[in-house]
Amino acid sequence: LKLVISIGANIPGRLGDPLSTIAAIRPLIEKSILEWNLLLNCPKTQNKNSYKSLSFKWAPLFETDPLGGPRGQPDFINTVLVVDGDSFSSIKPDKKAAIDLMKRFLELEKFAGRERKNTEIFWGPRSLDIDFISWGNLQMNTETLILPHPRLTERNFVLLPLIEVLSTTQGK
Repeated sequence: LKLVISIGANIPGRLGDPLSTIAAIRPLIEKSILEWNLLLNCPKTQNKNSYKSLSFKWAPLFETDPLGGPRGQPDFINTVLVVDGDSFSSIKPDKKAAIDLMKRFLELEKFAGRERKNTEIFWGPRSLDIDFISWGNLQMNTETLILPHPRLTERNFVLLPLIEVLSTTQGK
């Protein structure tokens, strides 16, 4: 049972340039997932250290061309995070928990300076974009979240880092 998240940025934001933003947001994403996981596991477990069994596997950074959106925008810096672990595998994926995690990611985007007000520009430049790609076999389609991500197979900026991180963790 794995949780897959995609992270990308192509313009400066509150946390700096795209590389600085991704470097700064990584521990905050991990902390957010740890806190979310702990809430899901309580009161099932009295062991407050259950979060230590989570495994965070980050793909290397990839520089990719922008897909769609306005012409002339800078290239993106992308990575993928795969999360699994013992305390995580005991949780059954469900819509409410997935939406709660997505809301946490949206707060992190906002913290990094992302403004979602301009909905006229689709796939435009972003100071931070956190996409919830999948969680086990959970399938859902709500206004807030669609899992698995509907355009996953069209996104080399997700597939290439995902293949990289999964291939480096095989046999470990």
